[in-house]
Amino acid sequence: MGAVRHGHYVAKVRIVPAVENASRVIHGDLDLTSGPEVFGPALADELGAAAFEFDLQVQLCTDLTAMPVNVLTVEWPEKLSPFVTVARVHLPRQDISGPENSEMGDALSFNQWRVTSDHRPLGEIMNVRRIYSSSAKVRRSCFPRTDSSSAH
Repeated sequence: MGAVRHGHYVAKVRIVPAVENASRVIHGDLDLTSGPEVFGPALADELGAAAFEFDLQVQLCTDLTAMPVNVLTVEWPEKLSPFVTVARVHLPRQDISGPENSEMGDALSFNQWRVTSDHRPLGEIMNVRRIYSSSAKVRRSCFPRTDSSSAH
């Protein structure tokens, strides 16, 4: 987990399942050797059965020595700065089993650099990750989306 600027602060951000989700989970354990597609069908089952919530949490850096920005393998001690929930993400119950959802997912990309300077990623590794944007552009140009509108 890389650090980001949080206004005048440095922070790490994480998303964790809300505690009340546990009672709704259908697939508590997944057998990763059961076949080539494990996560997609499980996610479709879960979201088809119930809505889920996740807590968006922030951990502020309080000590750059104990909480380095450039060493991503060092977990920041929660005794120095606990994670604080700042928002809740709601995923409604929905059917995502159709092939159109898979195609839309393949067309998506995440760019952590598409932010204001007050929220920019920090550290050498996060800077190297700028290549993700270029990689996504190449992937989309090599594997263009096919849909019914392009067939006419």
